[in-house]
Amino acid sequence: MEEQIYRHYMVVRHEHLNQYGNLFGGHVLAVIDELAFIACSRSFPGMNFVTRAIKDAEFTTPARLGDIIQFQAWVESQGRTSVTIRVRMNVHCGHCEGPGVISFDGAVIMVCVDKGGRPTAVSRHVPGPGKQAEE
Repeated sequence: MEEQIYRHYMVVRHEHLNQYGNLFGGHVLAVIDELAFIACSRSFPGMNFVTRAIKDAEFTTPARLGDIIQFQAWVESQGRTSVTIRVRMNVHCGHCEGPGVISFDGAVIMVCVDKGGRPTAVSRHVPGPGKQAEE
């Protein structure tokens, strides 16, 4: 069975830009963190997750005003108390055609916690039927 892929789109606006006219990395990291939380929450219903780390956070291509950004996230692996969510970001030129360019590919480590905030076991994950989820 294939994993469910969670997708999110955004248009780069003025308020997203840094002092050089490129998409601000801090804004991207906030979107990635939120999408990783959504992927965990939907893949493991009823469990609580917090972010432990963002690994391999490397930006390879800038995005500029008017570009369309596509984020994709899916469960990459599962440990006893943690889940690794792979997140990929593609930049699509706002006025061009084509598949876009990968601009970010990294992993977000999410930890399952109980009501007291202590790590707790993650229930067994059963992959979705290869559906594409729009968030």
